[in-house]
Amino acid sequence: MERINPFSFYDFGKTIQSFVALTGDVATQKAFWPLWQAKSHMETLIKGDPIPVGISIGKARLVVDRLNEVFTGRFETKDQDGKPTLRFPEDGDAPIGEWQMNWIRSTISEFETVFAEEMRETATYFVPRRGIYHTPALVDTADNTFPADLQAHIPQKAKDDWRAAGRCLAFNLLSASGFHVARAVEACLEVYYQLFSGKPNETLNGWKDYIIALEKIAAKNPTPSPSKKTLTELDQMREDYRNPIVHPRVVLTEGDARMLFANGESLIIAMAQEIAEATNGIQPTLQLEGGSATNALPSPEAANPA
Repeated sequence: MERINPFSFYDFGKTIQSFVALTGDVATQKAFWPLWQAKSHMETLIKGDPIPVGISIGKARLVVDRLNEVFTGRFETKDQDGKPTLRFPEDGDAPIGEWQMNWIRSTISEFETVFAEEMRETATYFVPRRGIYHTPALVDTADNTFPADLQAHIPQKAKDDWRAAGRCLAFNLLSASGFHVARAVEACLEVYYQLFSGKPNETLNGWKDYIIALEKIAAKNPTPSPSKKTLTELDQMREDYRNPIVHPRVVLTEGDARMLFANGESLIIAMAQEIAEATNGIQPTLQLEGGSATNALPSPEAANPA
């Protein structure tokens, strides 16, 4: 998927029409710039900008060939070494004949006919705004929603899934968005558990196991301790969203997907804040997947010796 600038189509058409609008015998001073721009825009289109062209590329190349033939004959010369160099129009230049202009215009007309048919079959879509989210940000940088000072405490795989969740939400792939939200929260939950358990390499089977283990740690009231409020919200999200969306019969509506997106965002921020506060000044470091680092906590037993 690539983003294109829709204005480029307008600019392309305007440039070509500026050349086509020249009629009769045209003075070289008047023809130079429209000819240069038309040639440049056609060459850019052949290279695939703003989009790759298919069946119309042959006609596009023919247009460029004819533009180049006139441009080379009128506006290029050779230097002392025999290399082509640009020659600007002068007052004494003979005008470009009407027959040459018509010759190019007829080729452009043939190109436009084929190009119009090709564009009718080209997949072009408009992505509507989802709530207050700016569409380009939702498509490309959804993880920027997390506060800058907490970014280092969110694992990379959580950020990757969060970007995927934002992109799916933007393109109305609602159940897929919910799936990636759940994965992003779980990636953060894994690091959250490893930190408060003091077991940096341990992973459990699923959300319920993590929550039960963290609740046991919280019950001992170590310092620092996982927040009971965060654990309650995680368990609620597990029951309301995470478990249901794994079943094919469950399809999220836009309202469901947006609520889950907001819920996941608040939970990731809450866990990242607790991680940041808990690791303040504690060594050694616990390496998060993707290169981010946070500090390992001592085990609950070490934090609260009998």
